[in-house]
Amino acid sequence: MKELKLDKLIIYLYVDNNDVRVIFDKIEKTITNQNIENVIELIEYNFKVVRSYYNKIVMNEQNFDLSDINYLSISIVIFYLHMYNLWKNMYKKQENKSLKFQEKDFINPSTSDIVFSFYKKKYPDDWQQRCSVLLGMQLNDLKEYYKRRELFYTK
Repeated sequence: MKELKLDKLIIYLYVDNNDVRVIFDKIEKTITNQNIENVIELIEYNFKVVRSYYNKIVMNEQNFDLSDINYLSISIVIFYLHMYNLWKNMYKKQENKSLKFQEKDFINPSTSDIVFSFYKKKYPDDWQQRCSVLLGMQLNDLKEYYKRRELFYTK
């Protein structure tokens, strides 16, 4: 088992057959057909990309704790690393797919869902305001978007 420390966050990684198991807080994902060193490099690189993106957004905002941005960033990184790797292993056309975070995924609904989930749990009184800043939406637009995401999951 290896420990990866990113700021004050600790991610645990261990080999499980030809896979790497990634554990962070309550998140546990398997990255298939990879080695630990490669997964660590990818997590570090992708974390820098995602954290930098959100840090720029909240730079002049008062209500944001950078440790929250770090937590959110690593949650997004692990989700997408797992998904990209899954696609790479499942689909012939994706076998050469890069596992580096793709900036287009900042506007992916799955990313919004991760942002919603984190801020809704941690800041139940003003999660919508925080999410509107991070997602670059006006508050009314965010409320409508969130309703559509809820409908998506309840169909």
